[in-house]
Amino acid sequence: MHESVNTGAEEFRPTIADRMFAGGARRIGLIPPALLRPLARRNADGERLDGDVAASLFALTLVGEEEIAEQTAVEARRTVDRQAYLAGSGGPGALAVGSVTHREIAGVRVRVYTPEGYADTDPAGPAFFYVHGGGFVTGSLDSHDSTCRYLCNRGGLRVFSIDYRMAPEHPYPVPLEDVAAVVSAALAGQVSEVDPKKVVLGGDSAGGYLSAATCLWLRQRNHPQPALQVLLVPVTDQRDIELIRAERASRREFAAGPYLPECRLRWYDEAFLGDMDAAARENPLVSPVLAEDLTGLAPAVVSVAGHDPLRDEGEAYARRLAEAGVPVTLRRHGGLVHPFANSTVIWRGSRRALDEVVGAVRAAVGII
Repeated sequence: MHESVNTGAEEFRPTIADRMFAGGARRIGLIPPALLRPLARRNADGERLDGDVAASLFALTLVGEEEIAEQTAVEARRTVDRQAYLAGSGGPGALAVGSVTHREIAGVRVRVYTPEGYADTDPAGPAFFYVHGGGFVTGSLDSHDSTCRYLCNRGGLRVFSIDYRMAPEHPYPVPLEDVAAVVSAALAGQVSEVDPKKVVLGGDSAGGYLSAATCLWLRQRNHPQPALQVLLVPVTDQRDIELIRAERASRREFAAGPYLPECRLRWYDEAFLGDMDAAARENPLVSPVLAEDLTGLAPAVVSVAGHDPLRDEGEAYARRLAEAGVPVTLRRHGGLVHPFANSTVIWRGSRRALDEVVGAVRAAVGII
């Protein structure tokens, strides 16, 4: 099996205590929502945090792990893989698929999820190229295993999870170059089992940014666009954090969390962009929401969470796309927090959110 190029990623192995805690986390979803309601705060717009989300976040505090921003990149990768496991990724609650294999496309490692019933002799078909989140520093194929299984199982299409190189060892533009290389190969018909006219590109958080930026990168080179881009809680604005705070109310409201505090966003920014100057940060390939021209990009699904610091920049990008004439579906999941994409095993709202994505994907590639 190919190993990740990112030291520390996918090295987590659950202990007996981890397995017990994960089992308990999965049972939170069995508790009637009314009993969990007292745990759930409201945001400034009056949207109440889902009870199962609030209970899970409280349970996570009992684990007692050091803040990610105070760890080394390698330590943080193991921590995030562990948190994802506790939320059900890589565990027994994830949905079944026909097979899971590893390979390289354009020199980049990918994990391929194939639905049940597919045969090697089947003609080239639709595929979802998924880009995991994690602030460009953390996250892995394992941390988003449940996400990819969900998309494969419910969507009835192959899912290619991209193991791009991460910061700080590989800062901007390396992660973008890796994702663009894989997607370009698929769109050029160089992946035998993939129909280049039925390619979907998407991801969450940093992966949402990399998906949006890849579409801009493709347009700059007059390459074909995917059939659909799926942007889940995407990063779209990477100017100086003080400037973003001044313009985006969600950055101010959720500076202390839940889940994604500002100290972590600053840590990610330093690792990925470092001392990049203000002008370079306004490059559309760095901050897609600042692009002057968004015409000609792939139709988009943009999903944001009501209790997420990245909410407002995701909504702003969806509006900019719509103004440019790009078909856009914007969905705000008021009761969710940032990492809903890989929490389908434990959160009802996450399953509803991913089911909406699946419906859009199937429609875009003609799966009836």
